[in-house]
Amino acid sequence: MKNIQIILILFISTLSLSAADKTKKIHQNLNAKKAKTLIESYDKAKEKLMIIDVRTREEYEQGHLSKAKLIDFFDDAFEKKISALDKKSAYLIHCQSGGRSMKAFKLMKTLGFEKVFHLDGGILAWKSSGNRLKN
Repeated sequence: MKNIQIILILFISTLSLSAADKTKKIHQNLNAKKAKTLIESYDKAKEKLMIIDVRTREEYEQGHLSKAKLIDFFDDAFEKKISALDKKSAYLIHCQSGGRSMKAFKLMKTLGFEKVFHLDGGILAWKSSGNRLKN
């Protein structure tokens, strides 16, 4: 009887730990190489990763990451637009050099977003590491 109780306790503990892993929040700052690997891993797994470009429309139109959604950091409704996003989805956020997107990254973390990745150095780092942009 004691063996059954011990096994039951271990089983319940294991379930609790695996459930905790699924709700673990991830907030990471990534260099361009790791960001590209992240995008590729989400694509390969057919999982959704929303790429958010927080630059201005003019900057975005000069070249942007494939599938990136523009949410201008300087827009008066920026925080409202960010707040309206699904907090359980995964996001990669970037700007031109990393300043605006780092502020947005911290905002998303504060708002309770579960999976937010930041492209350190922004589009400039992306291009300097040999990656291409979409026009």
